[in-house]
Amino acid sequence: MTTAKIKLRITTCVKPNRLILKYLKCIVSDVKTYSDVNYEVIERKKLTIKNLFEEDTTPVMVIQQTGVVLYTSVENKIFYHENTTRVKYKAYITGNHVPPLIELIQDDSINTDIIIDATTGMANDLILMALTMENSIFYAFEDNFYIHFAIKWGVHFYFNVLEKNKIDISRIHFIYGSVVNHMGILNQADVIYLDPMYEETVVTSNIASLVNVVTHDIESDRKLLNTIFEHFKGKVILRAHFKSSLIRDYQFTMNVRKQTKTHYGYRYL
Repeated sequence: MTTAKIKLRITTCVKPNRLILKYLKCIVSDVKTYSDVNYEVIERKKLTIKNLFEEDTTPVMVIQQTGVVLYTSVENKIFYHENTTRVKYKAYITGNHVPPLIELIQDDSINTDIIIDATTGMANDLILMALTMENSIFYAFEDNFYIHFAIKWGVHFYFNVLEKNKIDISRIHFIYGSVVNHMGILNQADVIYLDPMYEETVVTSNIASLVNVVTHDIESDRKLLNTIFEHFKGKVILRAHFKSSLIRDYQFTMNVRKQTKTHYGYRYL
């Protein structure tokens, strides 16, 4: 049986400068390394996003002055943005508040040299961890190619161009696929974080664009957790909706927060 290849178009803003053309070259060089992706570089000319989708529904990545955006349709786009990360980080560095995720990671009983984010999504929690854990190396896994590729290059552009030197991006390794298929990495880390955010859909502006391109499968979450529980030794940190069956079934100790539907919890293995 032949698996259908993923399709992607790549283009720039209407008036690209040298920096945009440099990123175009880098992105094209990178996409060539994905054996299951068919890509096409298209000349933008003066075409609008609507024009780009009139005769072709293939998702298109656009390299703009303000960042890298991947349109899965005229109405739906995926791109990295800090969302509440900036606010959380500012509160952290001023000493006003330690985010619950960071509180769970800053654990003297575990080694934080290598941290796995098993469900990258929009990467907001990943970036918060990278900002606060300045000596850690991160492996960020994402099963959906479009989310993986858009966020990977969105983060690169954001922190190399728009917020230059705020984070050393070389500390973050974005990996397309599941940590289930990378046991070597799983065995190196003592901390793994996962956020199966689609089990109980919480409609927010931050993840709405992802909900449109991902079909959630609770069995995939269970396969991931079963593999982690079988092969991983360390601290598992879970972010989950308060109704999530994963909390009960895998016996996570949750840090319940008032005024929010999602909570962070942990389990030592």
